[in-house]
Amino acid sequence: MTTFVVAVAVVAVMALVVLLIWRRTQRVVTTPAQRAVHQALHTASLAAVPLRRGLTEESARAAAPHLRTLAAAEGLGVADAEGVLLAWDGPHTGMLGSFGAAARRAIASERPVLVDGDEHTLIAQPLLIDVGAAVGALGMVITGKPGPGMLGAAAEVARYACGQLELAELDASRARVDRAEVRALRAQISPHFIYNALNTIASFVRTDPDRARELILEFADFTRYSFRAAGEFTVLADELRNIERYLALEQARFGDALDVGYGSPRRCSAWCCPSSPCNRWSRTRSGTDSAAAGTAAS
Repeated sequence: MTTFVVAVAVVAVMALVVLLIWRRTQRVVTTPAQRAVHQALHTASLAAVPLRRGLTEESARAAAPHLRTLAAAEGLGVADAEGVLLAWDGPHTGMLGSFGAAARRAIASERPVLVDGDEHTLIAQPLLIDVGAAVGALGMVITGKPGPGMLGAAAEVARYACGQLELAELDASRARVDRAEVRALRAQISPHFIYNALNTIASFVRTDPDRARELILEFADFTRYSFRAAGEFTVLADELRNIERYLALEQARFGDALDVGYGSPRRCSAWCCPSSPCNRWSRTRSGTDSAAAGTAAS
């Protein structure tokens, strides 16, 4: 009897726990308004993923169903900046021809264009980013005549799509900047300087191996510092040290013809200065290497 009572009590406790968990999860989204907001946000996040890749035929096909759901449209099309259809989702494909012409008009005027059908209306909404530049258009098919609420919803869906496309362009711009920075870093050290430095090092390999090893380390440190991921400013002490590396290579090349002296107040070591002046110096010096060589020879 005691075992039976304990088993019943355990089952009752488990049932109570399950009921409490169920009630707790039900509180997350309870009212219809909350469920609608949750669904709209989820749909918007699904549309954002392809749009963040830019406006292409592939991204338009992936985003069109979610944009159609957001706009509560029966059919939705996406066109590029020339009014060429990229994707269509839903029925009413008979309005594709009208959408192309309406999209071009909407892009040219930067205003929505309405096309009346027998029972349906097509809303061509331009996609405007970058202070008015049109990158495409959305076409939404609805039943009957659109009221102010529907026109506002169409404009908001287009504005949301534009926001994602602007972020995609920002990502692409960052990638272009990164590639440009890499190219700039590679161009910062003159090929003539590299050629002359390696020739100088090679000349010491047999005659003075220890000096050649020191120069190799100086050259490695110089190039490593030059290709580092640097900001607009750097510490003066680091720049002076890199200048010393550069001059050590040049002094090995020109010998006694190049006399170098160093001097800087210790309190200035922590000062900030524009990044990589030594790199700019190596580029300008490469153009005068022949003249410097002639001077050194004389």
